Order: sequence, then C-alpha cells, then structure tokens
Amino acid sequence: MTMNIGKQTTYKPVETGYIIDTSRPVIAYVAEISGQICPDFHEHPRGQLMYASSGVKKVITEKGIWLVPPLQAVWIPGGVSHRAEFSGRTLVKNLFFDPSCSQRLPDRCFVLSVSPFLRELIAKFCLTDDVDKLANLSAVIIDETADAKEEPFSLPAASSPAIVRIMRYLDENPSCRRTLDEWAAEANTSPRNFARTFLKETGMTFGSWRKRLKIIKAVQMLISGKSVTESAYDLGYQSISAFIESFRRETGSPPAKYLKSSVSQ
Repeated sequence: MTMNIGKQTTYKPVETGYIIDTSRPVIAYVAEISGQICPDFHEHPRGQLMYASSGVKKVITEKGIWLVPPLQAVWIPGGVSHRAEFSGRTLVKNLFFDPSCSQRLPDRCFVLSVSPFLRELIAKFCLTDDVDKLANLSAVIIDETADAKEEPFSLPAASSPAIVRIMRYLDENPSCRRTLDEWAAEANTSPRNFARTFLKETGMTFGSWRKRLKIIKAVQMLISGKSVTESAYDLGYQSISAFIESFRRETGSPPAKYLKSSVSQ
C-alpha cells in the first residue's frame, strides 16, 4: 500500500519518512488536519514535499521559517530537523522521496509554486496503487519538484542573541517603525556592524528581511479574512498603495489577485 490516510490527532508521518526502498522512490502519506500541530522537532532520511490546497502551513527549522500558503508546497530535504504547524481544516498530501533521489533534488528547504500540472500529478499519485503508474508518476514528480519555482515565503534565522531578540520582537510587532540605527543601539553595536552581522547570519539585509516578514504576515492576514486596508495599517504601512506595491514586488501579484489565486481550486 503506497498511501496512508486518516484523521490525525498528532501529525507525525515520520514512519513513512524512514522507509528506505529504492524501488519506491516516492511514497505518499495523506492526512486530514484540523488545526493540529506537529510540535516536536524530528527528521527522517526521506525528503518531504508537503502540499495542501487550503489552510496555511508553517515549517520551522533551526535555519528559518517557511510559510506555505494554500496551493503551494514546501520542500524539506532528508535529514533536516523540523516541525510543522497548521491553521484551518485541510487535507495535507505528503510525498516522501527516497535518499537515492537526493542528487536530483534541492538540498535546502524552500516554498515552491505548485503548477496545475504538478497538482494533478500529486493527486493521481495519492490515489493509485498501480506499480507501473507509480513508477511513471514518480519520475515526473521528481523532475517537476527539482525544477519548481521558489516563492518568497521564507525567513532565515540568526544566531546572535541580540538579533534573535529583535527578530522575535518584530515578529510580534510587525508595525514597528524603528530604524536600523535604533535597532543597532538596542543591540549595543554600531549600525554598520549590526548590518554586517545581520547579512552574514541570514544572507539578507535587515531591510529585506523586514519587508519579507511583513509580506508573510500579510499573506496570513489576507487568508484569514482581513481586508487589504486592515492588513496595510496593521503592518505599519503609511498608505494602502505602498502596501500593495511592496506586496506586488515580493509576490509578483497585488494582494487581491494573489488572494484570489490562492483560494481557487
């Protein structure tokens, strides 16, 4: 049996992730989730592609946070310790990739755009036990996952205690308008050193990281039912047009269009 399915009280498809079998390069695990979480960090040798057509998923590792809007997926390489959180009722479709496929797949976590073609492949894979069909679908799914477009829904973490505290504060208070100079003073360092350390530890400038945080928060707000106006002001934008333009630059679409595509089937 390739697919496991059932209502989950705790979301832990770890057993599937530990199956080592090169004759089954991809194995599906489907779980109906209703607001539960997977609170414990865990890892498995198989890489994991997590996809759902509704609800917001969040994957957390020591290197960052990945927010997964509806109709997008997150890739988690094998051996990466992680935990997951879910909001809303949804059917989560997981594909676990055997380590023998690892050279063809990304070696880092990322959120990916799920094309209509990949969406159909996942659906068919999760509904069949035909060995020949599974083999054919596996090969195409691996190629599509390897070539998928990355979406801007990740927030890299830092290691410096002062920067970690600032990140947590901004996560809880995204409307805060303190400048880099003010945060540097808070961290008892110079603006130049703060900026250099932040870039070294995260791979992003402080300004880019803060913009990304706001967009991730905006997606959560919009999907939860907040209006564009409410979201803009809750996030500290001085105008709705500034919010819309920033959102468009990060995601490629204005908020209303993005929301429409995220909830369509």
